[in-house]
Amino acid sequence: MGHLLDNRELLINLYIKKKITLNKIAKKYKIGTKTLSALLKKHKIKIRTHREAITDEYTPFRFYMGGQRKSNYSKRPNLARLQSTAKQKKLTLSHLKEVWEKQKGTCPYTNIKLKLFTLSKAKYQEGGLKRDLRNASLDRIDSSKPYEEGNVQFVAWPINYAKNNMSDKQMKKFMKLIKQSY
Repeated sequence: MGHLLDNRELLINLYIKKKITLNKIAKKYKIGTKTLSALLKKHKIKIRTHREAITDEYTPFRFYMGGQRKSNYSKRPNLARLQSTAKQKKLTLSHLKEVWEKQKGTCPYTNIKLKLFTLSKAKYQEGGLKRDLRNASLDRIDSSKPYEEGNVQFVAWPINYAKNNMSDKQMKKFMKLIKQSY
């Protein structure tokens, strides 16, 4: 008699639908990972690459939560420290994704189509965030309040530098003055 996991529907449920890793399935069902891989191949279930296994819908937003610890970005403030400990709503990856989707990936001040700066770019790309003027930077709408739900937006990094401690209203007025000058 074969192993319990020699069942296509069960494997699809665990590995594809629930996205449980090979190691976790192997440990739970007391089977070797090589044997489990062979069962997946037998049932024509594609084995995920390492990149696919560690990537999810929130991966592009992890950089903005201060997840980078060791690199040129180690001096970058960790948002967890900048968020208030009071009753405000702390930032979550799902909220950052919602903000990005609501903005349709564009800077609210310039209408520039932004690019998310990821952890892998932070680690391997020379010049970092400042390499491309279109890289998104997480901005507090009201600079006197902490990074929290309802007080963040994605802007082009030069705009975030220019805005500094200006209010949203002041920055919009400043942008109008620039447009009038050109």
